Amino acid sequence: MNLDGKVAIVTGGSRGIGRAICLGLGAQGAKVVVAARTEMDTSAGTQYEKYGSGTIGDTAGRIRQGGGEALAVKCDVTNAEEIQRLVDTTLEHFGRLDVLVTNAGIDCESPVVDLDVELLDRCLAVNVRAPFLLCKFSLPAMVAQGTGGSIFCITSGSAKAYREGRVGYSMSKAALERMFLSLAEEVRPQNIAVNVLEPGRMDTWMNRRGDWPGTAHIPMAQPEEIIPPAVWLAGQTASTFTGQVVARTDFGATWGDGVSA
Repeated sequence: MNLDGKVAIVTGGSRGIGRAICLGLGAQGAKVVVAARTEMDTSAGTQYEKYGSGTIGDTAGRIRQGGGEALAVKCDVTNAEEIQRLVDTTLEHFGRLDVLVTNAGIDCESPVVDLDVELLDRCLAVNVRAPFLLCKFSLPAMVAQGTGGSIFCITSGSAKAYREGRVGYSMSKAALERMFLSLAEEVRPQNIAVNVLEPGRMDTWMNRRGDWPGTAHIPMAQPEEIIPPAVWLAGQTASTFTGQVVARTDFGATWGDGVSA
């Protein structure tokens, strides 16, 4: 799908799923604003050629090396002022905003009785409050353009299924899904698509470090496998596809390219 002329913000763009989405959008002609909490991300422990730990500058640089346009912006999504600055910087640099991908997320693994309150607060701040604020601050420009647009978030199977010690995380992803499905109806008249993408079990830092009961038999997909469905969602408007929770593994079978509406 050709995204020439479109401008996209992607949070959590320094590694894993976020980096893959940034590179995929850039390869299809989008101008990509790569955002993450720090300019250097070494927490993944292992360097991967394309999708492991790294920097927002490195992600942006890879897009430029491929002939695209990109801007790296440091943004702590728990800080409302930094989120507003991210949107403002995007508009100042590129003059518009067409696509918003709220990918940044964190876990809070612990039984409820042992869950640290500060960790729970941060999980909710990153996984629920931040996507809400990103939409709140991005929508005025997207609506004013009058050309529609696309917003989508990254969810988890944990939103619908119990996993030991992950009640807080599951709660955050369930709230995220409900928020986006409600927002889809609110901005439908402005032709802005709002969808939820479930990537499945992927070879990311969070999954490599977690020993999730009952998941060891599930093979982990590579981050680049998120690119085709993410690019397709980025090209949608409310008139074509909105208000859906969709799985990467179903792309091309029940939704997306090659599937009749």
